[in-house]
Formats: sequence, C-alpha cells, structure tokens
Amino acid sequence: MNAELLTTSIRCVTTDGIQLSVRRTRAAAPPTQPARPAVVLQHGLGANGLTFTFPGHSLAQHLAERGFDCFVPELRGAGGSDRPKRPYGLDEYLERDIPAIVDAVRLASGRERVCWVGHSMGGILGMFYGMERTDGPIERLVAIGSALDYSPGKTAFRELRRARWMAGDWLREIPLGRLARLNALVAGRGPILPAERTNFWRGNAEPATVRRFLARGFAPISMRLLDDLDTTFSPRGFSRSGGRIAYLPRAKDYRIPTCLIGGSRDPQCTPLALDATARLLLETELEVARFGKAYGQDEEYGHVDFLVGRRARDEVWPTIVRWLGAGVPPHRTSVS
Repeated sequence: MNAELLTTSIRCVTTDGIQLSVRRTRAAAPPTQPARPAVVLQHGLGANGLTFTFPGHSLAQHLAERGFDCFVPELRGAGGSDRPKRPYGLDEYLERDIPAIVDAVRLASGRERVCWVGHSMGGILGMFYGMERTDGPIERLVAIGSALDYSPGKTAFRELRRARWMAGDWLREIPLGRLARLNALVAGRGPILPAERTNFWRGNAEPATVRRFLARGFAPISMRLLDDLDTTFSPRGFSRSGGRIAYLPRAKDYRIPTCLIGGSRDPQCTPLALDATARLLLETELEVARFGKAYGQDEEYGHVDFLVGRRARDEVWPTIVRWLGAGVPPHRTSVS
C-alpha cells in the first residue's frame, strides 16, 4: 500500500507534570472506508518508540496504511519523554503515564475506546491496566513477547535480577542504552553479547538492522522498576505499591479480548511463560499465536524479531491487523 501518511506529535502530560512523547501516524486523507480503531503502540522495558517506528520495519506505518490511527508513546525516562530525577516504577507507569497516554489518545482521535499493542513490558502494562480498570477504555489488546508469570522455566529476567544485585544501592539505573550501543559494534557478526542475545535470534534479522536497533532503540532502566518487576518470582506474581496491588489474583477478572504473540526462541517471554499466561486468561476472548520453526515458519523468533525480523511483515503482522480490525467501530468522545 502507498497511502500518504501524516506524522505529528500530540500533547501528553501526566498528573505529576512529566511530559511524555507521543507520535501519531495516520492517513493524510480521510478514509474512504469506515475508520478503523485508534491504536496505542507501547514499547517495553528499557526500550523506546523505535520499537514500532524502525525505518523499513515500522508497524505504526503498516497499520496506518491500513486505516488505523496509530499513537507511539514513550514512557517517562525513555526517548523524547522527560527523565525524572526521582525513582520511578510500576506505580508511576500505571497511575500516571498509562492513564495520561490513554486519555491523550482518546482526545486526539475522538474515540471513546482504543486498541493496545504492547511489546514485552508494554503488553504487560496493558494487561495490568485492564485488570485494574475492568470497565476501562481498552477495546482489544495484542501482547507481543509478554507474560504475566515469568516463574516457569528459564528466562532472561533472571539475568536482570543478577544485574540488580550487583548494582547494590549505589546505582540509580542500569545504563542499558549505553551497553546496547557497545554491543552494536559487533552485533550480527561477532560474539553474541547479552543485549543481542536477549532480544534477537541471529538469523531472523539483518545484521545491519540489529546493529542499528541496538544503537538507537534502548533507554536506561530504573532500579526501582527492576525491583517491581522482580516480584514476578514471588508467590503472588507481579505486584506494586508495596505488594498492595498484586496481579495474579486479578487475572480472573481480566476481560479485554487479547492476542498473545510468542516466539520459539524468545529468551525473555519463553514458551512456558506464554503457556502460563494463557492459562491465567481463560475467562476472556483469547488467541495465542506462536511463531518459529515448530509452528510452520522457516526461522526461529526471538524477542524483537516479531517487529524488525526478516519475515515479520508477512508472518506476524497479518495476525495483528486481523485481531485489531475485529473490534467494534469506536464512537466519538471528549476527555476531560
């Protein structure tokens, strides 16, 4: 498709005064067919908006060409968003950033309800938000490489636990952006270092793509956020606010129609973690889409390959388009 697209920025300020970067991509001309939903494309842990806007592999552009109104936000501390001096974690994301993003998208798009596509932690945040607001404005959700329970099997999250322990109390954040840029020097052609290994399956992404993504696609990780995410290994699973809000017990109340996308060689969201999450969401409309050689594809899939992999456009993205397009046409609204 060669639809002319318009990319702009929208205003998004949280209740504690943090300015968040939100880029909007949509067709420049009014659609000739009924308008498709507004879609939030939310990056994951230690990442930024490049996840969904990578040149030549832009899911935002792909969806906009098909009539979706796409919004790519960056959470506090990432990309073009403000970087707070105070520590932040899941409380700030769920109580400040996500509500501000959803309200800003609803206001800009004129839609009462929106769709959500989250990669990694971006998918987790969407599901958490849906558990906390069971009558909320998210209409349909796609979670890419995301799980609600990372305790089964071996996961790269355990490596983050070790990094947190080594950092002690003196380091405010893990400089993932800098580490990834160093990895970019040899990615795709030299030794497989942690930043590449935990995000890509070598063979399913062009080496130049991997190097460019590692050089530009990552941001620092707040230590308090790591502490929050470490709760996934506790008996009650992910929790925040000092354990007051726990998510595994809330999964039974989750009702957003959800598509879980997982990969055969994803070291972060392993097949076991995906299976555990699917079992938690049996009370909602659910599809589990798996990618890799065992599922009929020609190559294995790592954590970011769903978005910038050689075959992602033809193998993965049609599932996302179909799932989002199945939603009820949205209605106009105003947001206070």
